[in-house]
Amino acid sequence: MKIAEFQGSGIVEAPELPGIYAWYYRPQASGNNVPAILGHLIKTPFRVKTEIAMRYRVIWTAESEVDVLHGAERQPADQVVAKIVTDGGELIKSLLQNAMVPYFATPLYIGISRNLSRRVKEHYDALTQLWETDAQVSSYLEQHPDAAVEEGQDQCDLNHSFPLNARVKGIAPNELVVCVFPIEAPDNLRDLEQILQILADPICGRR
Repeated sequence: MKIAEFQGSGIVEAPELPGIYAWYYRPQASGNNVPAILGHLIKTPFRVKTEIAMRYRVIWTAESEVDVLHGAERQPADQVVAKIVTDGGELIKSLLQNAMVPYFATPLYIGISRNLSRRVKEHYDALTQLWETDAQVSSYLEQHPDAAVEEGQDQCDLNHSFPLNARVKGIAPNELVVCVFPIEAPDNLRDLEQILQILADPICGRR
């Protein structure tokens, strides 16, 4: 079997077979929010946890979020990328909208399913619902456009999910590309998923 790629409403053509899938972000030609979305992807929260073992079995711990900086000037990495995309020419736009996925992009999410068609449709439909104007998360993001995924979870009483992660980052359903790889003997699907998650570190996966 070969890897197949589907975007937007075309995901209905995904095969009803077991296998592994990966979601990617591909901006639309008419989109003017690409710098902001790329910024959200770059700033996906990382946390540093430090433990210091003291005497008498006492342990000091500290946990904090980290800033993603770039270069000797230590500029925020999301601002660096946003400026390049905003000021870039046709080459950058063409790469982002075409060749970037999947060859030069980090996957947003990697998963497995006994029915690829059903699973990717569940993701797509859930994200579509989260984009509806009367969705609670849409109302919250209008007031808090830079909210973190954890804020959206807590404020809207939602569980962590890939669709919620993508919604908070501003990715619309038609900007999602899914690559599916059907596997005829799916006995080791879970092991394969774990290997790929460790190697690729999907941006919108659970930390």
